[in-house]
Amino acid sequence: MGFWSWVKRLVGVKDPLAGVRWISAGENPFGVEVLDCRSFSESVVAMTGDKKVAETYALLRSSSGEQHRGRAPEDSKPCDCDLRYPHRGATRDGPLFKSDVMEDKWDIYLYDGHLYFARSWTDDLVYRADIAFGDDDATVNAVEARRELVEGDPAYAIAVVDYLIRSHLYGDLALHPLPKTLADDQRQLAIFSFSQYGRRGVFGTFADSTRVRLPAVAPGPAPRPL
Repeated sequence: MGFWSWVKRLVGVKDPLAGVRWISAGENPFGVEVLDCRSFSESVVAMTGDKKVAETYALLRSSSGEQHRGRAPEDSKPCDCDLRYPHRGATRDGPLFKSDVMEDKWDIYLYDGHLYFARSWTDDLVYRADIAFGDDDATVNAVEARRELVEGDPAYAIAVVDYLIRSHLYGDLALHPLPKTLADDQRQLAIFSFSQYGRRGVFGTFADSTRVRLPAVAPGPAPRPL
């Protein structure tokens, strides 16, 4: 069965990518050009025909992430950065985010001042970030990523980690970065976004997503701490 036949069967529509579109900077609250992937990412069901992958995913739901403790991604390269997030209170090592369904593509753990970002289906460790906790904030000053992700565009690896922290740990509506190595084809970019972020990959951008925050429209509850 071809990819589109599979997708059509799952979502029951002729073309789940039909609603994917670019939104200009002046027409969205982010202030940069945004790829709206919602019609695709919120409708597609993720599944695998590989029994081993399905079994691995199921087993990983109870994993504490200890298998990654003290490890860096394979053939990794460090990238210096300065990412800051609100934080107060104590921290506790262990899982910070666990995929509940196969449409969530990441598991995130904290151990010994490092954040570990592993793929939820396979447990492949893709990113590790150094994080320091202060009285009022948390700071990430280095990201390690697989070399092939860094050498083409170091800023991309940093932006992915920033997105995962903000969207998966804080629950913010954040833009996911689109790699500049991909062509400007909105359909292919939406498929890529789903492959990387699943149902959470709703808005993508080629802009520097680490500098983009939604403007505050009204007082609200404090962000969830890491």
